[in-house]
Amino acid sequence: MRIIHFSCVGPPQVGGIGRVASLEVASLVERGHDAHLVSLSTHAAFRFGNAGAIHGVEHFVADADIVHLHYPFFGTAGTLARLRRSGVIKKFVMTLHMDATATGPKGWAFDAYRKLFQPKILAAGDALLVSSKDYATHSSYAPVASNAIELPFGVDEIRFSPGLPERERFGLPVDVPVILFVGGMDTPHAFKGVDVLLRAAVRMPEAHLLLVGDGVLRKGYEKLAARIGITSRCHFAGSVQDDGLVAAYRSADVFAFPSISSAEAFGLVAVEAHACGLPVVATDLPGVRTVVADGETGFLVPVGNPQRLAERLNEILKDTGMRQRMGEAARQRVLDRFTWTKHMEGLERIYSNVCASPS
Repeated sequence: MRIIHFSCVGPPQVGGIGRVASLEVASLVERGHDAHLVSLSTHAAFRFGNAGAIHGVEHFVADADIVHLHYPFFGTAGTLARLRRSGVIKKFVMTLHMDATATGPKGWAFDAYRKLFQPKILAAGDALLVSSKDYATHSSYAPVASNAIELPFGVDEIRFSPGLPERERFGLPVDVPVILFVGGMDTPHAFKGVDVLLRAAVRMPEAHLLLVGDGVLRKGYEKLAARIGITSRCHFAGSVQDDGLVAAYRSADVFAFPSISSAEAFGLVAVEAHACGLPVVATDLPGVRTVVADGETGFLVPVGNPQRLAERLNEILKDTGMRQRMGEAARQRVLDRFTWTKHMEGLERIYSNVCASPS
């Protein structure tokens, strides 16, 4: 089967959408399909942030059995929808990742786009996939949520697994409680809530933070850490790859996921943390709460509340028995619901059903 994926971002850039798209394509190739990823990172005719047009779209889709769009993709999604309606694209699958959010004029533009263009784009899909029905029903995708197919993302449970800590690799003391954060520190990921976590750390004088990620906002976060007096306990590791990411999870006692808006739709890094046996304290957002089982594999806290975040993180750090129970339950939750194998088996079933259905 020839399958072409379209994503606004892809390697070498980082980001949740591009990461899922590239992993799906790589797995499809391993499973014997002729699969390719087309993104602004490699095929942009023009680009503005994570919006833009792909050069030669018709060339890529002409002989594809399935075109798979990772949405939102401003500037290209509408083109693909039109090509499906005209019959150039045979079958059109969309993964609805998240609502793009912003303030000011950019936010108004997003709202206008969702009102004027999104309904027609979604109507062109032969199958609409969502990581959780919970998020879909609390987002701009609510009108189509009942017809969407829930397909949770997953992780490689062999790679992401409990193991010995490597704290010296990150300059961490071996005898202190460590809280881990993993996420982008660029403008598109400003919703990750790093500032909330830093302010929470003021209330946890014994804990150290390991912050994995990079971007233009990092310097601002480092300045905030200095201003509130926690620089000595903040370890900004920058971007890490491959075994470095797993080593970061294994070097922590608990994972913090303090995102502050609906731009956070699932939380793949929270799944990775769970797979490595880490409890997670996350904000109570639609989608995210399908990953973290409150009181079982971690805790859910109100959005943008440093005090409550600190209280729950401290609760886990100070109770060894709780931390162990939650870590074991977290690992089992991933094995039961969030493995990459389960995700790919589900995706292949969806493709087969779509191809078997009348055009």
